Amino acid sequence: AYDRNTRGGPTVKRILSMLLIAVLALTAVPALAANDAGTNYTLSTEGVVVLQDIADRNITPAEGALDVNPVIEGQSPTTGMPVSGDSLYMPMLVQISNPEGSVKVDGKNVTAAGIGQRAPWGGQYADIVYEGILYRSGQTRITFLYNDSFAEGQPLSAGPVRSARIGHVLLREEWQGGIVYAGGPRREENNIAAMFAELGASDKGVTFNLLDGKYQEYKNRVSGVKSPDNYNVNVVGIRSLIPATTVATEHPFLFSDASPYVDGYEVAYNINLDWGHKVYISHFYYDEANNLYLRYSGDAPYMTFAEAEDRSEENQEQMSFSNVIIQRVGYEYTNNSKIMPVMQSVGKGNADIFIGGRYIPGYWVRESIESPTVFLDDKGNEIQLTPGKTFIAHFPPESLLTYSASAAQ
Repeated sequence: AYDRNTRGGPTVKRILSMLLIAVLALTAVPALAANDAGTNYTLSTEGVVVLQDIADRNITPAEGALDVNPVIEGQSPTTGMPVSGDSLYMPMLVQISNPEGSVKVDGKNVTAAGIGQRAPWGGQYADIVYEGILYRSGQTRITFLYNDSFAEGQPLSAGPVRSARIGHVLLREEWQGGIVYAGGPRREENNIAAMFAELGASDKGVTFNLLDGKYQEYKNRVSGVKSPDNYNVNVVGIRSLIPATTVATEHPFLFSDASPYVDGYEVAYNINLDWGHKVYISHFYYDEANNLYLRYSGDAPYMTFAEAEDRSEENQEQMSFSNVIIQRVGYEYTNNSKIMPVMQSVGKGNADIFIGGRYIPGYWVRESIESPTVFLDDKGNEIQLTPGKTFIAHFPPESLLTYSASAAQ
């Protein structure tokens, strides 16, 4: 067994001790008041349901709700979609930049995160898209999780790859797969590389820092794209470098073709997230015909380019999701630094969940650093997701979330 007390310096051990205390307490970290966080919420609250600073629902898991679901042959553990039964399970996380961009929508210029020529590429292959705090003032970072597309030999191109934070280290531990990133903090009590080593991920050969000077045949800077948001990676190629002795254990979500969350659940066709920075307000609009939530950044569709070398308007597609989960997690900041968030994703807390045009006031539980996050419905049962892609926001309790039954954009 890996002894996490034998490696890394005392700085990393202090970080792990802090996280483990949170695990033992299994309570949500108290949120910073909005005016203490340097945030500025500008999303309208008129005519919508407002979810902000909601008291802990403290939903008790039903019997067996935290048990690991059985692996169903031929069904993806991440999307519930059909997959080849002989596919090797080794998911990959890729850290994706989400910088401010601009694009014309209906003849008007829109400025928002991750749009126009600042849109990502390779996102169409991601099974799960995570978004979380990068800076205290409300800027965010995206993480793509890939699994199903490896059976098709994709993605050969994903980006722009950027740095990792402590929350992403914990996300890798949850999925036990590989992670691709481009650097990260090295300051006292926030050393990303040291944390990967302390947790044993480095020994498993699953961490790939593109700034290390390695992996030359699987990475490149994209011409015509402003640095540092121009790092491209061949995820399939990087994944092939993981030692055959390294194994990731599947912990499938629970899926249902017919959502049970209809009668007694409020209609939610319009979901709006305000992280505290006006450029990072995003929306999800429900497409009833296709049973999907379409993501918008500001007033612009949130698009993904086909690949790094094919970043034309003709080869974009809007990212959409079968499930939208707003996981309420607290953030602390190392040495009170606004750029070094410590996401408290081990423990428990509220989750605002949207499936099939309905809102479910739910909960999440993660019992240890190595455990998966289990999402619960309002009855304490594991949430039944609709097969397809899922968006998960690691959203502070004080951040502003609204929804309405209106289908208008």
